[in-house]
This record gives sequence, C-alpha cells and structure tokens, in this order.
Amino acid sequence: MEPSRVEAIKNAIKANFDASPPNYDDFERASGLFAFLAAELASSAGVAPGQNVVDVGCGTGISTVVLSEVVGPGGHVTGVDISPGMLAVARKRAAGRNNLELMEGDGGRLDSLLTGRTFDSVIYNACIFLLPDAEQSLIGAFRVLGPGGTVAMNHIGGAFVGERELFTELFPEWTGGGLFPVPRFPADVAGLEKMAAAAGFSGIRTGTVGKELPIELLQRFYQVPAQSASLYPKLALAERMGAVEKMFAIARQKGVRSARMRWKWITGMRPV
Repeated sequence: MEPSRVEAIKNAIKANFDASPPNYDDFERASGLFAFLAAELASSAGVAPGQNVVDVGCGTGISTVVLSEVVGPGGHVTGVDISPGMLAVARKRAAGRNNLELMEGDGGRLDSLLTGRTFDSVIYNACIFLLPDAEQSLIGAFRVLGPGGTVAMNHIGGAFVGERELFTELFPEWTGGGLFPVPRFPADVAGLEKMAAAAGFSGIRTGTVGKELPIELLQRFYQVPAQSASLYPKLALAERMGAVEKMFAIARQKGVRSARMRWKWITGMRPV
C-alpha cells in the first residue's frame, strides 16, 4: 500500500475513534466484550505477574486496565493509541493506577515510539485489523520484545446465528444479495499469521473465542463510529447510523434475537 494511502487511512481511523468514546464505552458497559477479549488474549499470550506489556490500540483503556490487573504491582503496562479522544477517557479510567502509562502514538511505528525499551508481551486487543500497516507494526513489536517475548492479537471472525454468518450468509439470503455490505478492514486479516512469521515470530498458535450478544448490542457495536466505517466508509456518520439500523431491523424482523461474535486470536514468540 502506498505510504500516502496508509496515512490517509490512519487519519480517517483517528477521526472516527475521536468520535467514538461515548458509544464505545456505552457498548462496553452493556456487553463487557472488550474486557472479556483482553482477558482471553492475555491468557493465550501467557501474560503473567511482573511482566512489562504493551497494549497497542488501547482505546479508552479497557484492555489496559485488565492487563494492569494481570501483571500486578510488580509489572507495568504501556497503552498506545492514535486517538486523543479515546486516550482522554483512558486517562480517567486509569487514574490512581501506578503500574500503567498511556501514550499517544502510532501503533504502526512501535520501534520508534518505544525506542530503547524492552517488553515481555505486545498485545493487540481488537485493533490489529484496523492497522493498514499491520506488517510493519508486527516488525516493530518483534524489535521491542526481549528474547522469549510474546505477541498476541485478535480480530473479528464473524457474527453467527447458529452456524450461519450474519453478514456473508444471512443478510444476502434475506435481501437477494448485494443490498448490504460485509465489514471490511484496513489490514489483511487472512495474512496475519504470515506477517507474524515474516516479522520473525515462531511457535505461532491460533484459536477462536466467542461471546453471545443480544441483537440490539450487536447493532450498537456496529453503530460505534469507528465500526460503522467498516460497513459504510463513504457515508457521513449520521447516514452510517441509519444504514446500520436498517440492516439490523431486518434481522429482528427475521426473528434473530442474538448472535455469537467469534474472534480469532494469534500468538507468537520471539525466539530465545
């Protein structure tokens, strides 16, 4: 991807997330999704008390706080995010916690942002798929990790009603196809394992976790400004909100009461 295109995407992502904190935190209070994912990812990565961890794309600090509790008072978490709006909320959430810090910066440039520092784990909770330069970010993660350090990331694997995916199977079936878009993200999520291997990571493992959400909460997830842009990137925010409402109105009309969000996780290790 051309550098100018990468920067344009990052600027759009930053603007969308600057507009997202109220919706994002309202959704999290109702669902607990991001805290759940952070705890699962920390477990998959083997994050332990006393470790020094980077939380890439820390957002409003939900995952940062979860990780700070895992590493305990003898450890430390550095949260990094490109959005000042999200970080403003994160600073309030993290107030009084002495084992974490928050930095405004580009998750695609970890090695320059964190130069001279060494970490035990780099965590990408619900963010790697939003990085247009995910490959470069993983190279940076490798460089800031010490020998034996781990990287862990997750990304959306779909929303399932039973065994059928909502966006790729059910919406096309209900509408005759082509009426509604499938979520699209800046990163090539199908290539993440290869990117991690190319960055130098070994012992790569994968898995899936899921969480059942009422259809109203899944709609709220996709109405968060930063998420609605994955469906309707060319529409203004108010138009995106209305378009998502129309999609989920059809799901409710078809009797859908809930869907299970599946998230795929990937971990790797910097060789000793």
